[in-house]
Amino acid sequence: MGRACCPERRKTRQVCQDKALEAAALRVYNTGTLPTMSTGATDMSQLRTKGVQCFGIGPATDFEDPPKGFGAHSDQERLLESELHRFVRFNWDVVTALARAR
Repeated sequence: MGRACCPERRKTRQVCQDKALEAAALRVYNTGTLPTMSTGATDMSQLRTKGVQCFGIGPATDFEDPPKGFGAHSDQERLLESELHRFVRFNWDVVTALARAR
């Protein structure tokens, strides 16, 4: 990806961030992305007020888990073992793409 992420100076870092996330999702998960906003609280709000760009992502979970009480922030929070390596790869791809774009 490199500097081709933001070839024009006037493009924002947000555009680079979006492109890095989209490219990693396509490469690792073979799927597109859909920007959404949730109503949940985040620790990132304090960082955003200081000008730090943040995004939220999460690993693949089993659709049967939430009704069984295995949701995010539950006493038994978990993810699919089969997805751990793909999630780490996704994070690596995003971080290295953003680092190269700087």
